[in-house]
Amino acid sequence: MAIVEDEIQNGSEGENEIEVVVEEDDGDQDPDSDDEILEMGDWQRKVAEYEHKITLHPFNYDDHIELIQTLWRLSELGQWRTAFERLWEMSVIKVDHWLLWLRTEENISQSEELIANLFYKATCDCYSMSILSRWSSWALSLDEIPKIRAQLDEVLRRGGSDPYSGKVLWDLKIDFEKSQLNETCKEDSGYKEQEDRVLRCLEVVASLPISRNQEAWDLFEDFAKDIREQEYIEKVEQQHKAAVDYLKKIMPYEIRTKTTQCYMANYKVYLEYIDLVKQLSVEEKYAECDSDGLLRLLYDRATYECLLNPAVFELLVEFAKHTQVTSSRATYWRVLELCTRRCPQKHTFWTLKMQQAEHEEKDFDEVKSIFETALSKGLESYKEAEMLWLNYLEYVRRNTKFSDDDQIERLRRTFRLAWDSLAEAWGDEANDCEIPLYWARIEYKFLNSPKRGKEIFEELFKYGFNKTMSKYWEALIQLESSRSPPLSEFKFRDLLRRALRSVTDYPPAIARLWTDYERDYGKLDTSKECQETCELKIREWRKNYQALKENMTNKNDTDKTNDNKKGKSANKNKKLENKQKGKRKLNGGSDEASDVKRKRDGDQELPVKEKDGGSSGVKRAHTEEETELTENKKQRVEAAGTAQSASTEACTLFVSNLDFKVDEDKLRQELSKYGDIVEMRLRSGVKSFGGSICYCQYKTADSVEEALKHDRTPLDGRPMFLSRYSADKSKATFKYATTMEKNKLFVTGLPYSRCNKECLTEIFEKYGKLKDIRVVTFKDGKPKGLAYVDYEDEDSAARAIAATNGTTVGDRKIEVAISQPPPRAARPTPASRPPAAGMRRTQLSFLPRVLQQASTSKESSTNSHANGTEKRPLSNSDFKKMIASSSSSHDN
Repeated sequence: MAIVEDEIQNGSEGENEIEVVVEEDDGDQDPDSDDEILEMGDWQRKVAEYEHKITLHPFNYDDHIELIQTLWRLSELGQWRTAFERLWEMSVIKVDHWLLWLRTEENISQSEELIANLFYKATCDCYSMSILSRWSSWALSLDEIPKIRAQLDEVLRRGGSDPYSGKVLWDLKIDFEKSQLNETCKEDSGYKEQEDRVLRCLEVVASLPISRNQEAWDLFEDFAKDIREQEYIEKVEQQHKAAVDYLKKIMPYEIRTKTTQCYMANYKVYLEYIDLVKQLSVEEKYAECDSDGLLRLLYDRATYECLLNPAVFELLVEFAKHTQVTSSRATYWRVLELCTRRCPQKHTFWTLKMQQAEHEEKDFDEVKSIFETALSKGLESYKEAEMLWLNYLEYVRRNTKFSDDDQIERLRRTFRLAWDSLAEAWGDEANDCEIPLYWARIEYKFLNSPKRGKEIFEELFKYGFNKTMSKYWEALIQLESSRSPPLSEFKFRDLLRRALRSVTDYPPAIARLWTDYERDYGKLDTSKECQETCELKIREWRKNYQALKENMTNKNDTDKTNDNKKGKSANKNKKLENKQKGKRKLNGGSDEASDVKRKRDGDQELPVKEKDGGSSGVKRAHTEEETELTENKKQRVEAAGTAQSASTEACTLFVSNLDFKVDEDKLRQELSKYGDIVEMRLRSGVKSFGGSICYCQYKTADSVEEALKHDRTPLDGRPMFLSRYSADKSKATFKYATTMEKNKLFVTGLPYSRCNKECLTEIFEKYGKLKDIRVVTFKDGKPKGLAYVDYEDEDSAARAIAATNGTTVGDRKIEVAISQPPPRAARPTPASRPPAAGMRRTQLSFLPRVLQQASTSKESSTNSHANGTEKRPLSNSDFKKMIASSSSSHDN
């Protein structure tokens, strides 16, 4: 059998209902036939296919719908419902698909609560009069009168103020209340109450600015004249007239919202519409026109119809604020649910939901559930995710008893989870994070654990550029200054020194804190140290800042100048074009004469004024003396600049192979051993160099020479490559000799555990005086098992070879020989160099295409037959001979 839908006419007031009819299968058809089994297998394969697609791309709406339709054909109602619920979790569902889900659940579900909840969800996703009408129809089919009223009231809260269609919903409500009145006897105690319900419904509709409210007024007047006093009827009449006037003012906007197709333009119409309703809401004349209800409806419609407009977020925020002030808790909850459905990737509405749940004193787990749902939606940016975590941490802090160890541990776990989760989800963006600062303040102020607080800062300084940012050091200094027990003066000053050394973005902030501390607690020597250190740091910072500012200013000025030149040139050309447009061309319109004139003018040289006079007004050429003076001046300036540049180069040391996250303070301390540093420029993580690099400028060139003696000194386990700095990039020189050196030995096969200077000195110093030992390492400092041993004389080296070559060191046999690096292969010329990988398609040949083409089989066979040899392709030299021979024949 199969489940089919059939519309049948119900006897009650012409209402259409959907009834499930069981259609018997044809008796002649075999249910186990091969065709049906094959068809069923095909549908199941489609289900598996769509499930796989959804796993790969969970937010593809169309795949979800295809899966739902396939499951319906298989009559898999449980899986079908699960597929719809998963789609609801993923995104907003369209109106047509909501109607399909609602119709089906009405027919197959026995749970009134489930269907009511579905209608609630549907109206959060979209504003649709079709859904609201369906909700009203379903409500009228319920058995209990209070439930019907409750559902109809929910519908009217959402669409009863609609100027176009609200009357339809009110008519259903009025008809229902009238039917209940007709079924009640006048003698019953509830008759008067029911009469008031009908009268109240008619009064509200007559007082609302909705279309066809004149009908409601007529019904009200007929119904009220027998049971109410004239004064009451006149009051409602005034309200009705105000509603009619209100409707006339808003109707032009209502029509524009219905006729405007572009959602961007429609959004602007809604903004104007909302502003108008806000203005009307403050007028006493329209007090009974339910402007608040109309505003809620307009916010609902606008945010649904213009959902693709990014500015909808701001309108949703207004919607939530308006509802919080003017509506009940239930309505506010509904609007918050609507906002989180339509804009789930912003933290704002999730935060409002958590705050409202806390305000209503909901359980901790319920607030946590809201937060976890928000995380599962995937917030659009790091800042949104960080703000969501911060608001949740505030809630956890407010609900933590600091006398309860378990709750304290829960708070700490939540802080750790927040920090780690943001780092895992957002990578480097989470380096500059507010959460550890918040956590550290809790540790210092509430938990009295400065040790834990300082550990948080130490961890924070490891990430990104946090160590150079003043805001983190300021926070640490302020917390350390107010800690209990207080920090000693020595340690606090050390903290201030460390902060000033590290900060690069705004050192004056740290300098101010240190200066204030010394003014309050310092002695003469510490105050002087503070003043000198701070002045030096700020001077250096201002120098760098000014250089950067001038750089940017010069760049902007250059760009502006180029733009102005370009603009003037373009304007000049445009003027010439416009000027020549109206002129008739001479000589039949030919420009040849003018071209010749322009060329002649361009080639003409300016006359030089002679000594014995000449015509005035002609540009004077430079004399030989002036030219010589100018050249001498240029040479002096260039020589001075060259000398200054050479002096700077001689005092600059280039350091490479540093760790990607090298500690600048430690590096400065290491390099300052060789002389006074004027300036040090560190570039972290340069991929082309396989690590960080540094330019260190000393006061004298002797400091560079001293530093070069300590090449390969390890820093953090990696050898520092020290070399002279040269501005001429073409001066690529090899640091060590490439010829035979009889006093230097090359040692191979060393075990890694013994491949260091200490062990090698112990082995080779007994054969003569050592000059140097150089261990060959990888860039990360790990030894390669090779070393160079340099003696003062050749005899010592000869004795060492004889004694040590072939001996065992550790568990390996070493080989020792005179150092003689193999000759370096000559760099291949461009003609003989093979094309690099990845560049093969772009290598151009200067041989003509005709000569590059292979010979045809006919030519090849002819030449082979005639000459007895196979024709080979022509080379470049053959081509040159051909050109030379053709040139000589032409000359002859």
